[in-house]
Amino acid sequence: MSRANPSAPEPADLNAQMYAREEPLAVRVRTHKLYTQPQVDFQAWVLNHVPWRGDERVLDIGCGSGSYVEPVCERLRHGGCLLAGDVSWGMLRDLSAKSLPACAEPLNADVMRLPLAKACCDVVLVNHMLYHVPQIEVAVAEIHRVLRPGGRLVAATNAQDAMQTFIAEMEEAGRNLGHPFKIPSIPVRVRFTLGNGWDFLRPCFPDVERDVIENALVFSEAAPAIAYINTTRLIYEPPLPAGLDWETMMAQVEQQISAKVADEGEYRVLKTAGVFTATKA
Repeated sequence: MSRANPSAPEPADLNAQMYAREEPLAVRVRTHKLYTQPQVDFQAWVLNHVPWRGDERVLDIGCGSGSYVEPVCERLRHGGCLLAGDVSWGMLRDLSAKSLPACAEPLNADVMRLPLAKACCDVVLVNHMLYHVPQIEVAVAEIHRVLRPGGRLVAATNAQDAMQTFIAEMEEAGRNLGHPFKIPSIPVRVRFTLGNGWDFLRPCFPDVERDVIENALVFSEAAPAIAYINTTRLIYEPPLPAGLDWETMMAQVEQQISAKVADEGEYRVLKTAGVFTATKA
């Protein structure tokens, strides 16, 4: 097997690069909305785990492209407010350019050092982001600190094997091109998942509930699948072996997916996601 590229970025640097701007994340969010079967409004499903009154003060930390901003504000009809927080100034810049709802306010913040007073929030959302945090235990303790008694933590995440089809496709492309390689497990796949999330939450939140939803991305053509994979280039390019460049591999991946669509009528990427919820005592 050829030697892999040794220049993989450190996790913190990788996060900073991946979330420096909204576009790649927006592509992934849009793909899930358009191609998920059976269709589900995932944001609404997650938010329905909160017994809303409408006057809550909500912190959406790691808000990214703001996919929860509108659905949260729709639930805040009685004077509630939303802090749309992210550590990335680029994300917040792109989010603010969209004309936020009146109830929403951007906040530059690190979940491990929240610039908020103790017991000031009714709901804290940390959806699909805790696996990026260097010290998850510290982040959970901070969330617990800023929640009021009776406040609700909502943490959506994936199963460890979610979206594994794309990884297998890239590895198959390497073999077909004569450059076999194995993509190593990356931190976001193993650090905070549906399988181990309890371990991080229970020290602060003894009563944690988990709800799971299983579905798939189903494509009738290769282009949207290729667009999705290209948003992960910063993660998956470094393990490529010497002699195999990203563009060559992706051209092969596109051929493979197109062939499977022609043979089977669709290209299916299984995924399992879910949400942990907990109430502060």
